[in-house]
Amino acid sequence: MKDDFKDFVSNSTLPKEHIDQSILDMVSNDLRADPKAIWTKLILIHSFIGLITMLFCPQFHFSLTNQHQLFHYFHQNFGEQICMIFCGGIFIGSGALFASQFLSQAEISKIRQSRFLYYTTLSILAVGSFAVLGAEIYLSLVLFWIL
Repeated sequence: MKDDFKDFVSNSTLPKEHIDQSILDMVSNDLRADPKAIWTKLILIHSFIGLITMLFCPQFHFSLTNQHQLFHYFHQNFGEQICMIFCGGIFIGSGALFASQFLSQAEISKIRQSRFLYYTTLSILAVGSFAVLGAEIYLSLVLFWIL
């Protein structure tokens, strides 16, 4: 066994410098997160999740199905504020859960370092999208939804 190892060591060659550099570059790219890529992924993921969420939870009186039974149940039993917190939580929470499956570890670390920047900005973009689409938006509802 010792002879095999000695033979391996004596016959092994060092990798070429360009191979070393390409490996270092690859590892560096894996560890560094591109903010543009993060934003692109998050916007696509949250757009998809937002559409799914609006199938059963109308956002600012804007729904894809106009089926408000679940919304009315929560609204009547828990109040408007709790309902908006619930709908906003579904949107942001399920989006975050879904995003965790598609983002790299470096991208997730970058999001964590920025604290609330990404998800607060996503919430504001979502509310802005609803406004552009003609949804009725009231400041009190927006605050509860973002909360």
